[in-house]
Amino acid sequence: MEGEKSLKKFNNEGENTPLMYIVQPEMIEKPKRSMQSVYQNSFFKKVKKTRDEREKVASLSKALEVVQNPLAEKEKEKKENKMFQKMSIEEKAAFLADFPPHLSQPVCQVETKERTYSGTIVKVEDKTLYMINPAKTEQTVVPTSEVKDITILKI
Repeated sequence: MEGEKSLKKFNNEGENTPLMYIVQPEMIEKPKRSMQSVYQNSFFKKVKKTRDEREKVASLSKALEVVQNPLAEKEKEKKENKMFQKMSIEEKAAFLADFPPHLSQPVCQVETKERTYSGTIVKVEDKTLYMINPAKTEQTVVPTSEVKDITILKI
């Protein structure tokens, strides 16, 4: 019977009374709510903020396009990365001459119509290769017009 009594209390008083009683058959005071009754949703603030940011980004991107047009032209002028085998003789010579100094300089083989040279290409000026042979300290001068092929022997 007591179980029915508590069920009736629940139905009459609403959701505030507990459904299960432990050692206390009747509650004198109703439990106080400690929940927050009013809240503010920040979702709409975020939506508005992101919309404002998109508008700013759109206006800035238009300004950047105007500034980046000269940069885009410079990027087009940049050389494409080619495989060494597909480069022309002038490109190979320039590539080997401009090899980063902090890396070991590649030893290459330069074939001409009369002779084959091996060594490191130091510089290229006025269609002339300047090479140093590792065994010799003297510099070898080879005109690029006579060069048939350049191959890398050792890096």
